[in-house]
Amino acid sequence: MGFQLKIAEGKDAGKEFQFEHEEVLIGRTPECDVVLYDAGISRKHCRIFSLGERYFVEDMGSSNGTKVNGAPIKKQPLSDGDQIGLGPVVFSFEALASDPGEEPNTDAGEDAPPNNDPSTRIVSLEEVKQRRSKREVLKPEGADAEPERLDKIQRSATRAGIPAIRATPRAPTGSGSRVAVERSAAPPSTPARRGAGAVERASSSRGASPPAALSAAERARIKRASGSIAAQLKIFWIEANTWTRRGVIAVMVLLGLSVVGLAYWLVLDSGRNAKAGAEEPLVLSAQPIEDSFGLGPDVTWDRPDLKSFTWEYTAATRAVVILHFQAQGISQGELVVTVNGLDVGQVPADTLTSRDRSLEIMIPPNVLKKGEINRFTFDNTKNPPGEDTWRIWNVWVEKALLPELPPDQLVREARNAYARGKLNIDRADVGARNRYLAWKSFREAWLMLEAHPEPKPDLYFEAKDRMGDAQQELDRTCSKLLLEAEGYYNQRNYKAAKHTLQHIREYFPEFDQPCAIKSENKLLEYNL
Repeated sequence: MGFQLKIAEGKDAGKEFQFEHEEVLIGRTPECDVVLYDAGISRKHCRIFSLGERYFVEDMGSSNGTKVNGAPIKKQPLSDGDQIGLGPVVFSFEALASDPGEEPNTDAGEDAPPNNDPSTRIVSLEEVKQRRSKREVLKPEGADAEPERLDKIQRSATRAGIPAIRATPRAPTGSGSRVAVERSAAPPSTPARRGAGAVERASSSRGASPPAALSAAERARIKRASGSIAAQLKIFWIEANTWTRRGVIAVMVLLGLSVVGLAYWLVLDSGRNAKAGAEEPLVLSAQPIEDSFGLGPDVTWDRPDLKSFTWEYTAATRAVVILHFQAQGISQGELVVTVNGLDVGQVPADTLTSRDRSLEIMIPPNVLKKGEINRFTFDNTKNPPGEDTWRIWNVWVEKALLPELPPDQLVREARNAYARGKLNIDRADVGARNRYLAWKSFREAWLMLEAHPEPKPDLYFEAKDRMGDAQQELDRTCSKLLLEAEGYYNQRNYKAAKHTLQHIREYFPEFDQPCAIKSENKLLEYNL
C-alpha cells in the first residue's frame, strides 16, 4: 500500500513523489520527509498517515493551516484526486495499489524542470538520502561549486444560527381530547370547564401559561402566508409555553451580547496592534521601520510565527550588507534570521539593556542576489509559537561599499582610522560628538579591512570589537536623552523638551545612527 503526491499548483508543478511509508511528514525543517522551502510553510506543517485501509491528512498546528479541496481541516481521510493545499503549494493525492514484486519508485520527479530559486525549492528527503552519492538531482544552482550550500538549505528555517426545530409529536386528536388530558392533570380544586380558558387558568396556577393549540386549518394558513422555515418558527413560537419562550429570548440575548462583545474586542485589538489606516511595512530600506512585530500587546503587527521583508540589492562595486534592528523578549535560539531561505544568524537573547541596544547581522555576499529582490525573514523556531511575548522593531538595511585598494594600503588606511578612533574615545567627555566620531573611525577601519583578502589581519577583529563598544555607548546616550525629553514633555515643559531633542543632533550629527531619526520623529510627534 502506498500513495503518490503530485504538485498541482506552485513551484515545480507536475513533479511527483511516491511513498511506501505509513507516515510522511511535510514541513520546512530537514527532519521532514518532504521539505518545502517557503516562508508560508511551518516547520512541521502536516502529516499523511495510514489508518486501516485508508490514508489520512492531519494538520500539525501550522500557522497558515492545511486545506483539502479548498476547505481548512484538522484531520480528514483522503480519496484519490483530493487537493491538499499548504501555503503556496497544492498537492494532488492518489493512493497506489500495492505490488509485492515492484520496487518503490525513487526516481520520481527526476525529469521535472529544475527550480533556480532556493527559497521555494521543494525536496523529498527520502530521494536526497538515496541519491546523495550520485549528486544528480535536487540541488540548487551552484551547489556543485559550493557543496556547503546544500547543507545550509537543508538546515534553514521560518489564523450561531438558529438550530433546526423539531416539534414534539402530538396525538392526532381534536381540541376536546387535549382539554380532557389537561383537565385530568389539573389539581382537584381547579374547576373543570371546557375550552381553552379553563385550561389556561389551570396551567397559570402551576406558574406558567400553556401553549396555544393550533388547528390543522390554522397551521395550513400560516404555512401559506410564510415560507417553510418562517412558518415552522412561527408555529413553534405560538405553541411554546411561557418558559420555553423565555428560554429562547434569553439565548438570543446572550448571542447578541456575545456578538457585540466580539466586535468590541476586535475593534480594540485592531486599534492596539495596528495603526489605524496604516499599511503593514513589507519593504526594507536605509530608513528604520519603527513599527514593531512579534507577539504581545505592545506590538504594532501581530506576527507570532514569522515576519518577512523584501529588499532589492543593487551595487556597482563590492559592498557589505548589514541588517540592523532592535529586539526584546528573545530567549536563546528562539528567533533565526534567514535571507532567501538560508540562515544568516540568530537574534541574541535578552540582556539588561535589550530595550536600548542596537543589533546587527552582516549578510554573507553569497546568499544575496544582486539586481534582484531578496527576502529577509525573522523566523520563530517554536512551532506553534509559545505565549511568551517578544518583539522586533527599528529594522533597516545598510549597504556599505568596500574600497578597491591594494592590501598594504588597506592596512595603512585602517591603522590611521583606528588611531583616530582611539583619540576620540579618549576625549569622549570633552565634546558631545566625540563618541560618534570614535564609532565612525573604528567603523572605517573595519570596512577597510573587510575588503582585505583572507586571512584578515588582527586589526580587523580589534576594530570590529571597538566599533561594537562605541555603539553601545551611543545607544546608552540616546536612551538617556530621549527619556529626559519625554520627562520634560510629560511635565508640560515643552521648551526644555524641544531643547533636549535638538541637543541630540550634537551627539548624532548624521543620520547613519537611528537616534538622529528618533529625535526628528519625536519633534514631530510632540508638535515642537
